[in-house]
Amino acid sequence: MTGGFEYSHAAGKTSVEDGAAEIKDDAVFLLASQTKLLTAVAALQIVERGLIAFDDNVEELLPELAGQQVLTGFDGDDKPILEARTEAITFRYVGLMLCSIADGCSILTPDPRRLLTHTAGTAYDAGDANLIKYQTQRGVTPNSGPDVVSRFSYPLIFQPGTKWAYGTGMDWAGLVIERLTKSTLEEYMKTNIWDPLGAKTMTFFPQQNAALEVRVPTLSARGPDGNLHPFKGPFITTGVTGCFGGSGGYSSLGDYRSLLLSLLRNDGKLLRPESVDELFKPQLTSAQAQAFKEYLLGPSGAFFIGEFLAEKYAHDWAFGGVVFVEGYKDGRRGAGTLSWGGIANTFWMIDREAGLALTFGTQVIPPGDVKVKEVISVVEEEVNRMAGVA
Repeated sequence: MTGGFEYSHAAGKTSVEDGAAEIKDDAVFLLASQTKLLTAVAALQIVERGLIAFDDNVEELLPELAGQQVLTGFDGDDKPILEARTEAITFRYVGLMLCSIADGCSILTPDPRRLLTHTAGTAYDAGDANLIKYQTQRGVTPNSGPDVVSRFSYPLIFQPGTKWAYGTGMDWAGLVIERLTKSTLEEYMKTNIWDPLGAKTMTFFPQQNAALEVRVPTLSARGPDGNLHPFKGPFITTGVTGCFGGSGGYSSLGDYRSLLLSLLRNDGKLLRPESVDELFKPQLTSAQAQAFKEYLLGPSGAFFIGEFLAEKYAHDWAFGGVVFVEGYKDGRRGAGTLSWGGIANTFWMIDREAGLALTFGTQVIPPGDVKVKEVISVVEEEVNRMAGVA
């Protein structure tokens, strides 16, 4: 989207099963990790309102997380090696503190121990070999449990602030928001994000609204034969009773686009202008940025949605997602572009340099599906061409 045009297109079916209906613009997608951007906006809002500062220690608000040790491996008897946590877990550093930088607030030295930037050691158990082993020994199925506490109360994988690993920090941050506002994340976001945007389909629980539930496409999985098949098993939102700020949201892509456009235009509907600027700023230390680069270039990077040329360009992590420190030479993704996606191969980006925002959705697993990745690249290139950017 630029000042000159707005474009949307729907193609395909609501399922790969025979007789499935054509998908429509109002389909309600599982956002999964695209929910993280909504939680980042909510986090900035409660900082603006003085409920918390990003450098505040959150251990009293999250005793379930604060009591966890750090899992470093297993001994010769296959018993977990756990060490005491020596570093505090903070909500997040923010330069604007509780007022505008322009008004003369002092800027703190960045505290790297962050829930919102995947540097607190709070990894997904299903994505870490040591945590999978730890959970299996306890008789726990990784990535299971109906709420944040039951699903994610297990050890950290490094001392907070020392490395980078994609994980559950945004889910815990969502719980901080709930406890500070004495509301569910559904209630908070409806009042403070969805209603101001005029978004009617955003929710954590589409199954509680018959009009939305029927618009959720069937999840499909790429089989060994290379074809898509209906996915019949339980998934990340199956049986949930709590709001997962890192993975649990649903929305039509049109409503999600309204979020992206509000941030692109910096229109004040959700955040102060200086808070939106903070949303886009790189937040990692040099050591963390190196760990992030290694993550992108390693086996886990294959599961990221969309194209990341980490071997050629610098990337960092901002409040809202990956920030492209350097613009790509083909004209796409200008410096400062913010982007991320979700496990079912949904994708979004905001390029403030080009004045362009886009979101793309499928409901296909596994994440990083090669064929979907190719389609995302084509869509991105064509939208940039239409906008006269590349």
